[in-house]
Amino acid sequence: MALLSVANRTVTLLFLAGNTLLLILIILSGATTSFPVKRFYWLQADTSGLGSAPSVSRWTFWGLCDYTNGNLSCNDLSPAYPISPKDNFGTTTNIPSDFISDRNTYYYLTRFSFCFFWVALAFIGVAFLLYVISWCSYSFTKVVFILSTVGALFDIAAVCLQTAASVMARNAFKDGDRDAKISATLFGIAWASVACSLYIFFGTGAAFIRRAYQSHKEYVEMQKYKEQALMYQGKQQATSEIPDAESYGINEDLEHNRATVAPETQPEAHHSGIKFFKIRRTQKAGDQESL
Repeated sequence: MALLSVANRTVTLLFLAGNTLLLILIILSGATTSFPVKRFYWLQADTSGLGSAPSVSRWTFWGLCDYTNGNLSCNDLSPAYPISPKDNFGTTTNIPSDFISDRNTYYYLTRFSFCFFWVALAFIGVAFLLYVISWCSYSFTKVVFILSTVGALFDIAAVCLQTAASVMARNAFKDGDRDAKISATLFGIAWASVACSLYIFFGTGAAFIRRAYQSHKEYVEMQKYKEQALMYQGKQQATSEIPDAESYGINEDLEHNRATVAPETQPEAHHSGIKFFKIRRTQKAGDQESL
């Protein structure tokens, strides 16, 4: 059992570290053209003839990149860049109709997913930093479990939103007879992050339940010890009061005996006095007669 607990802690720690790294890579996708970040994008599509758009465009969280002839160029980067050709290129000419009729769907799904990834990174990152401390403290175990749960929820929501928006955008370009594809690399990282979040949730949840059960068991045992101590203390007090009651009863008997003996002695003394007085009177009467 102890070996299983140590293994669970070690694996959970590795998943926390790995998930934190994956979320950082997702958020940094498109922020630089250096390897390996330059390989991360959400959607690549043929955008030739769409206003000022390049012939091949890549959408990332930080902007639109030109990927013409295998050369990547990213300019005017800004966070939470949406997948919305109508807003990206400032025109509706030759843009697939789905991007115009459902503009808000694409726009808000991709922008909210960026925010959710940041929230997930914050909660998962703090849980990773506090997880080692939770091995020695039940309070930190609860905190890590709550942080991991909230982080997992936001991570899953972010990946689902971004996946839905990217797949719908790819299908919209294909419906407009344009070549489009999504990045297997970045989506693989995103869904691997979801898998890590789920394992972290169950791993920290198992640790939390185990520690809660141990704390409850210790509390119940402590209550039993307190009850036994109170019972023993009550018995000691009861036994210490018995001699006092017996001595008090003996004293009452002695006082009662004294009270009963005293009236018996007084009549005897008084009666003997009367006899003595009578004898003296008879003696005096005899003396007078003899005279």
